[in-house]
Amino acid sequence: MRERFEQRLFRIFAQAGYSPVQLLTITPEEMVEIPGITVPNIRAVLCVQNKVLADRNKVRSGRLVEELLKEAEESRCCHE
Repeated sequence: MRERFEQRLFRIFAQAGYSPVQLLTITPEEMVEIPGITVPNIRAVLCVQNKVLADRNKVRSGRLVEELLKEAEESRCCHE
């Protein structure tokens, strides 16, 4: 069975040590260093970042990103 695009993208990031939440804050410079990442993958991540972090959603998305990063850091601390 063929792996779905989103599943492949999450798998690539997970293998590189990134949580799904970090897809919203990772820079293109960081993405090009990830093994197995392709230009379509980078474009997809940038598209999601632009949609979530759009000006009309700035306040709401900023709070969402802060909350998600806080949760990710808390879960990382608990797992170490």
